[in-house]
Amino acid sequence: MYYGVYNTILARVFTKVIFTIMPYYPLLELEAGVPPTVDSVVTFVVGLGMELPIFFLEIKSPLDIGSISTRVSADAEMRAIFRALRNLTPTPRLHGVSVMGQRLAFYCLDKATGRVDPDYVAPSSNCITDPVPAERWDTDITTEDGYQRFLAVINDVKEMAAAL
Repeated sequence: MYYGVYNTILARVFTKVIFTIMPYYPLLELEAGVPPTVDSVVTFVVGLGMELPIFFLEIKSPLDIGSISTRVSADAEMRAIFRALRNLTPTPRLHGVSVMGQRLAFYCLDKATGRVDPDYVAPSSNCITDPVPAERWDTDITTEDGYQRFLAVINDVKEMAAAL
């Protein structure tokens, strides 16, 4: 659905030979002994060579934005990828983008502190809440403003990579 489009976008913005764009298949940790569910998620990691991740993008269906449980799951998956890549990235910050169709949510890990922005909001145990609102995916990549916001993140990634 959108996988080819985002692969093409990544290939255009990471044009130097030193960057590698590859699918990422994490071995998800088991929670309470329950195996992870399989859904239609594609994650692309951009790396310096094959082993140093500097950026990632996780793609889900545009229909997922309407479901609280799917948004909570997307947020948890982003945080799991940050945990998996934190010790591998050579950069002081690791950017990740959660994609639902053409809408983007931006995440960033500070490697030194382990803090991920936006902050984690735990679901309530005694009432139904929306800890990951649809407004988190507030950027439409098909607009000029949205594409420029995306490029600002990519430029930060490239500057950190150039400083290595």
